[in-house]
Amino acid sequence: MAPKAPTAASSRTKNAQNRRASSDAGGAHRSSGGAPEFTLSAEREAELLQEAESLGDNTSLFPGKLARRVIWSSRIQLAAERDAADLVRTPFAEGEPPLTREEIRGLREKIELLRVAQSRWQAAQQRLERAAAAFEKPAAEAVQMKQSLLRFFDLRFKKSPEGQKRLMAIRAGSGDADLVQDVSDLLLLCSEHAEAVQKAPRGEAAAAERLRELSPLLARMLADKMLSLEAVRSRKLRDAAYTLVVNAERRLRAAAEYWYAGTDKMKDYAPFPVSRGAYGGGEEEGEDGGASEEAEPEDGESEAGDPGDDEPGDDGQSP
Repeated sequence: MAPKAPTAASSRTKNAQNRRASSDAGGAHRSSGGAPEFTLSAEREAELLQEAESLGDNTSLFPGKLARRVIWSSRIQLAAERDAADLVRTPFAEGEPPLTREEIRGLREKIELLRVAQSRWQAAQQRLERAAAAFEKPAAEAVQMKQSLLRFFDLRFKKSPEGQKRLMAIRAGSGDADLVQDVSDLLLLCSEHAEAVQKAPRGEAAAAERLRELSPLLARMLADKMLSLEAVRSRKLRDAAYTLVVNAERRLRAAAEYWYAGTDKMKDYAPFPVSRGAYGGGEEEGEDGGASEEAEPEDGESEAGDPGDDEPGDDGQSP
């Protein structure tokens, strides 16, 4: 018996299976956001961090939108790899080094460094937020003890200009650091007037004792909640990593402009659009000095769902 000819339905099924297999294979090389997956080696990361640190204060503030920014930069890098044969022959200005294939491939590494640096900054920021939240309860208790003792000393120093002056100094400040200092100043007054505090009938002795317990705790917690050197450095490195990406893109864009100005290929090298006034009023890097409109989310990407985007407290201002 002759073999049965394949039906249209079975052909469609087989084609669909082939497309799924091809899609799965392609998915192994791409993340869900559409940007190629890439792992930065520890050795290369150290080299790039050294390059980032060498920028000093010549860095751009990272405007947020990490997920979309990474996808956009990755597309520019892929376009440059596609066009590398042309781009490496670009006659740059005298004194500017020629573009190389290694430099084009290196943009992938700089994009990944930006991911890593952003993650480290966010981790440092979250530790600060936890410390700030932990500070609130003992600080509120210290404020109550402070008010109780100030009421006592107001009466005791009613006829003492010097004592009133000291109380005015305690009341003058505001904020967490001032509270820690106020507690220390009040404890000194309590030590100087220990007998009177012990005899006071409204729990002043207990308030003073509780402040003695809270004082070292508040001082330590205040240090934890302040912007630490680690957090300052992690944010500065994040901005420097972003600057490396931006600088690399500008070089690729300049080369593409030489070869493809006025063609559809230039769309692949467009600067990342940021709406006017966003993130402290700056634009991204519009070469004509104008700000482009905010890009719509692509590839099913939700702007509100971008991990690492618009993180609390990160308003694009350097600490």
